[in-house]
Amino acid sequence: MNEIRPRHDDVGRAAMKKVMWRFMPLIGVCYVVLYLDRLNIGVAALDMNSDLGISASAFGFAAGIYFWSYTVLEPPSNFILTKVGARRWISRIMVTWGIVTIATGFVQGTTSLTIARVLLGAAEAGFSPGMLYFVSRWFPALQRGRAMSWIVTFICLSSLGTPVTTHLLELDGLLGLEGWRWIFVLTGIPAVVMGIVVFRVLRESPDEAEFLEPEERRWITEALEAERVDSPEEQGNVSFLKGLVHPQVLVLVLVWVCFTFSLNGFQLWLPQILAQQELSTNAIGWIAALPALIAIGPMLLWVRHSDRHQERGLHFAVAAGTAAVGFAIAALFFSTPAVAIVGFCVAGVGLYSAMAIFITMPASFLGGVALAAGFGVINGVGNLGGYFGPQITGWLKDSTGSFVPAIGVYSAVLALAAVVVLVLTGTQRHVARRAAALDLAA
Repeated sequence: MNEIRPRHDDVGRAAMKKVMWRFMPLIGVCYVVLYLDRLNIGVAALDMNSDLGISASAFGFAAGIYFWSYTVLEPPSNFILTKVGARRWISRIMVTWGIVTIATGFVQGTTSLTIARVLLGAAEAGFSPGMLYFVSRWFPALQRGRAMSWIVTFICLSSLGTPVTTHLLELDGLLGLEGWRWIFVLTGIPAVVMGIVVFRVLRESPDEAEFLEPEERRWITEALEAERVDSPEEQGNVSFLKGLVHPQVLVLVLVWVCFTFSLNGFQLWLPQILAQQELSTNAIGWIAALPALIAIGPMLLWVRHSDRHQERGLHFAVAAGTAAVGFAIAALFFSTPAVAIVGFCVAGVGLYSAMAIFITMPASFLGGVALAAGFGVINGVGNLGGYFGPQITGWLKDSTGSFVPAIGVYSAVLALAAVVVLVLTGTQRHVARRAAALDLAA
């Protein structure tokens, strides 16, 4: 895709600034709420598992099964979004998952917890690709990386929810409920509230943006249209169904499976991994937040570097490789808590930097409804790694009595993800050079 240089640079800068401040803080807060509700089970498990008699394997299954219903319903959810609009559908998603999260506070055992997680996956299906699709309809490619970095920054900030939720355990006995039940009840309420706010604030397209001047609305529309026309294969016109099976989409599904395997295994089990280091509950909360918080600065710099060079594949591979090295350090030096924690922080820098780069990649070769389909397949099917990561972690913990083997697996699959993207990037460059040579020969 060639670089877009709109004629009215001042108008474009003003328009992008208004859109950025109008939408991105709200979208960022929505992601904080998403990860708070997705990961609260990791903190709740510190007391919930013993109260309900849930084993490590059973917890891993219940925590990860969320991704099965999420995966099955992700593509149809995104199809509906293209028909009814992002504002209505994302609002519906948030209100629904908030209600399910609150209800999870009243589970009675492994079976009811598993059912609650299946319902949560069904409720959340479509949120992330829906939001990314929304961003792609408002931000041209040159501004898209910055917008996506906002999202990942707020995802990192959501880690502050871990120490907050550990303090909610202290509500044990209030109104006759255990502290871990209060975690689910109190973290579900913000999703319902934010769902209502989303409905009131988001707009489907620049034409509906009353906060923009007419020339600013026109600038955004023309910039996005120029990108679609600039595509040599007019891939913006690819159908929804073709977007589901686009070759590069299928490769990125494999990459995302590897990534979410490690990310979700790590996120959901980190409080219990740290508990094996014999840390206090409050210490676990704050240390669990460190990898994501430390990642914010390096992630922003790496995304800016990627935007400046308009390159994604190599940047993703370097970040994923960094995460693999971090997990390898944590596994090798697990018996030395300080070094293991440093390894986890290095892994966090790599993980969140890789996430910020990855979510910009589908929009580089898909557009229109095909982009919604591509996001849905990658985020949905790829998130099956989010099931296998927690499940295999629990199985390895029960089998070996240690988290070290699972941490080593996190490292290995991230290294695989880096290699796959390097091969994909190399193949794309070879095809581009060959096409350029054929054009010159003609």
